[in-house]
Amino acid sequence: MSSRLALCALLAVVGVTGQTAFATDLAEIKSRGTVVIGTEAAYAPFEYVEDGKIVGYDEDILNRIVAAWGVKLQQFDVPFAGILAGLDQKKFDFVATALIMNPDRVVKYAFTLPVARGDVVFAQLKGSHKMKGVDDLSGLVVGSGVPPGGPAVVLTHYNDKLKESGKGASNLLRFPSAPETFLALSNGQVDCVIQTDLVVQQAMKKQPDTFEIVGAVGDPFYIGWVARGDDTLLRDEVSAEIRKLRDSGELATLQEKWFGHRMEIPDSGYLPPGSK
Repeated sequence: MSSRLALCALLAVVGVTGQTAFATDLAEIKSRGTVVIGTEAAYAPFEYVEDGKIVGYDEDILNRIVAAWGVKLQQFDVPFAGILAGLDQKKFDFVATALIMNPDRVVKYAFTLPVARGDVVFAQLKGSHKMKGVDDLSGLVVGSGVPPGGPAVVLTHYNDKLKESGKGASNLLRFPSAPETFLALSNGQVDCVIQTDLVVQQAMKKQPDTFEIVGAVGDPFYIGWVARGDDTLLRDEVSAEIRKLRDSGELATLQEKWFGHRMEIPDSGYLPPGSK
């Protein structure tokens, strides 16, 4: 059974019983013997499907945590529109998918220690010269993903500022996933895209001489996973495992494997004000 079909079956059971059995701490997970995870596997190199399996940087981290806990992994590949809603409804223990730590999310969800750090960048087809710099989107159609609180929100605020000087984009188009955004760029449906540099670099690696980064906008950001806002104990237990991987050097090795460079992962100062 595919993960999406399995999720449908799971949701049907929850709808009938009106109850869920998903843990709020590691003791409950170990007692059950299985950890239930929600993931959107459409964000390479963090998580994506290859040969029918979820792979990627986050998946490598998750597998190490599951092994350290001595439990089985039950993982559901969920479209982003349902992943945080599913967490709220206790359909998963926590979400292990790349989430930008922004002010709106940190007041509602309990973020783990960061797993990555990056920038929001504009990218275009290599050699197109349509976008000459990040400060002028005049007449351009810009593509972005749909997840709220990510590059799409950066784009909206940034474009609003450019409009004040007559340099805003002519249209902003949103797509369900990063692969569809880059497909739209390749097909000429959009003139440029806004995305994290880590994801753009992966697209450039898969399609050499196809895309180029124009420049970054806004401040660097951190990426992590989330538990429900009141499940801070479980969040801390996940963070402890991420910290062990960082301190042992294994996290840096995984960063080299998936991104080609290492990122500093701090113990504090990475969350916006008001965080859980």
